[in-house]
Amino acid sequence: MGEGQLLLKLQETDLELVRHRSELNALPEIKSLAQKRKSLAAAKDELLRVTGRRKDLETYLGELDEEERLCLEDIEHAQEHAASAMDYSEVQDIEYELSQLAKELDKIAFERKDYQSQLEAISEREAKGSSFIAKLEKAILTAAQAARDHASGIQEDIERCTRTREKILSGLPADVQKRYEVASKRYNGLAVERLQGSIPSICRMTLTESSLNDLKRAGALTECPYCHRILIVEED
Repeated sequence: MGEGQLLLKLQETDLELVRHRSELNALPEIKSLAQKRKSLAAAKDELLRVTGRRKDLETYLGELDEEERLCLEDIEHAQEHAASAMDYSEVQDIEYELSQLAKELDKIAFERKDYQSQLEAISEREAKGSSFIAKLEKAILTAAQAARDHASGIQEDIERCTRTREKILSGLPADVQKRYEVASKRYNGLAVERLQGSIPSICRMTLTESSLNDLKRAGALTECPYCHRILIVEED
């Protein structure tokens, strides 16, 4: 196989590689998997916030329990003091203290009810979030397996094309390889065209008789005078 045929085969193989890789990246299973992973990350972030709020509420309730314990101790001490009070003024002070402590206990009870209501709601939300994450993680494993199954055939095609490409390159001189790589990058994979009569196969600009004669004298591989791609005058 001549250099011209090898270059055409190389270009054909590279274009096939591009198609397979694009197909692999565009698999609906891959897109679905990416979306599920994004949803999982968002769900975990939200669960962290919910768990943090639940712990805060439990801390607040623990603080209220401690405040209540101290109030009850103060009430007990005030009652003991009242039993030994010697005058009316002292009794009045104790009654005022007990009144304030009773108000404090009412306030604690009110706040506890509010915090407990919030804790029940946030705990339920946390449980639902954990359940959702568990289901989503299971769905991701299933989706990942489906993506691998669908992608395996495409990956085999990519590996086959890669082996073919390496084999073709081994038959081309280093300078021709470099020339092809530069042109392929410049022209988005369409680096090589063949001469069909007096018309290059890609740019389709009809060559003059003078240009044709110049190209034929240049050899089997030359450059299109119009688009500057690698032009194959003789494939064999």
